[in-house]
Amino acid sequence: MRKITAALLCTSILLTGCTGVATPSESVPSQTTGTEISFSWWGNDVRHEYTMNGVDVFQNLNPDITVKNHYGVWQGYEKRTNVAIESHTETDVMQINYAWLSTYSPDGTGFYDLYSLSDELGLNNFDEDDLQYGIIEGKLNALPIAFNTYEVFYNTDLWEKYGLEKPDSLDDFYEAAKVMSPDGIYPLGMVKKMVFLLMCANYEQTHGTSVFSSDGQLLISESDAADMLSLYRDLIDNKVLIPVDDFERSKFGDGTIASTMCWVSDAGNYCGSLADKGGNPDIAGFLIPENAASTGWYIKPATMYAISAYTEHPHESARLLNFLINSPEMAALQLSEKGVPVSRSALDTVNNIPDAMSGFEYAASRYMNENRQQLSIIKPIMEKEEVIDIFKKYGDEYIYDQLTLKEASAAMLVEMKSAVHQ
Repeated sequence: MRKITAALLCTSILLTGCTGVATPSESVPSQTTGTEISFSWWGNDVRHEYTMNGVDVFQNLNPDITVKNHYGVWQGYEKRTNVAIESHTETDVMQINYAWLSTYSPDGTGFYDLYSLSDELGLNNFDEDDLQYGIIEGKLNALPIAFNTYEVFYNTDLWEKYGLEKPDSLDDFYEAAKVMSPDGIYPLGMVKKMVFLLMCANYEQTHGTSVFSSDGQLLISESDAADMLSLYRDLIDNKVLIPVDDFERSKFGDGTIASTMCWVSDAGNYCGSLADKGGNPDIAGFLIPENAASTGWYIKPATMYAISAYTEHPHESARLLNFLINSPEMAALQLSEKGVPVSRSALDTVNNIPDAMSGFEYAASRYMNENRQQLSIIKPIMEKEEVIDIFKKYGDEYIYDQLTLKEASAAMLVEMKSAVHQ
């Protein structure tokens, strides 16, 4: 379907040209000897295909620019990007995580200031509140593609088979484990980042205070760390949560796990395989117990686009970024795969395509938007891989009796403070 869409777009472009986007490509491209820029992103095969199709359309519209693509899966992507940014060899245009702004640009100079490229970027497609996510020290470092949160999805057929209703809190998963685990089914499974975010949510719900401050400082005590590690082990010991190292996304599709937690932007990847097999995944939403002191759940830009601070071709890079985030051509290819678009022009395009605003990502995004009042802006430190790895390391050492709870929580606290430079 995406290949057909791309072909139709290319034909349309050749006949009519690009319309509705604030970029120099609306007029005849300047005659130059040609400029090569680079562009990097991560994702699955579907994302790679439509993004490359979009880049092809951009190059047809801008024959004076050649784009060199760099892409891959998420695993290992951040580490490779870190090496590239530290050595100033990153691509000209980058898909980035929201958390990378505080990591690589704490003073706003780590990425190009997009305000200086406003003529090419069509910033009028964004509200000031939307732009705030990308502003560091008065410099616009990145533009949001869509907003994102993490939600729980469940296999309705499995829960109904065991006579269970939609899960609303961790207590429901404990009850599910009692009837599912004898059949080798785990009520819940997720990647390590989601486990950490779930533990943070539960801590904030039960303690009424945050794990991290807005400037990334660790606020918990050794006793608090012990509470988080105790819950993690309890979920494993009671077979509520499948061990992280045994988790695979496909296990939600084949019924080995009855529920999962993932980003809204990944809802199709997680739920699609179950649906393809005739299953019926649905949104359980946010797990919030009664009388919770706070919701403990967060929202952020799904992903963002930025331009390297060291690019030699800022204006050409801005033309590509603008195409990726604002153009009707790219919006028609991407639809809601990365979430509901923030850009007004992109959203207008998608809204006018029959059945485009459908699918698991759209349903999850709609649920997120309907419950925005329950969500706080995520602290970037919560997504720092080093912090998450520390939690898993000491969680595992406690679970497998390599350390006592007191030893594990004390050591975890020391290493986390070091990781956040406290």
